[in-house]
Amino acid sequence: MLEYLTFGAFLVALLMSLAALMAFIWGATSGAFTDIEAVKHRVLAVEGIDHER
Repeated sequence: MLEYLTFGAFLVALLMSLAALMAFIWGATSGAFTDIEAVKHRVLAVEGIDHER
């Protein structure tokens, strides 16, 4: 019985890590990680905060 629990936990961890890897690959190929600083500057501009001190 303990072997099945260990194998089940290993299988769940493996599937979760594969899902995380696929999500990262999808994000990298779709351009989600390009120009991430622009979002910060747009938020600051909308709020009227001067980020240049």
